[in-house]
Amino acid sequence: MATFYHQFRLRPQGKHIITVCRGTACHVAGVTKIYDELIKLLDISPPEDTSPDGMFTVHQVRCIGACSLAPVIKVDESVYGRLDQEKLKNILNSFKEAHRDE
Repeated sequence: MATFYHQFRLRPQGKHIITVCRGTACHVAGVTKIYDELIKLLDISPPEDTSPDGMFTVHQVRCIGACSLAPVIKVDESVYGRLDQEKLKNILNSFKEAHRDE
């Protein structure tokens, strides 16, 4: 039962949850490249979904509801839109920098 529902986890979840929109608008706008880059930058090997350092867990969803900003991700509750690979790197780096100071 625990493996059927995505809200149940058998492994630890990262400190930050990255939600990747896979809706039609995001798909057309190139979210597949964003997702591939995200997985590469975080050194995640599917089917794993959490970075080895335990900082990020990546979830894919059908739609976030921010189609005009496609392609879109959410990190925790913050929405980031009109993404490209450079913006994605900057977003991840800002979270990593924030944790270095802790």
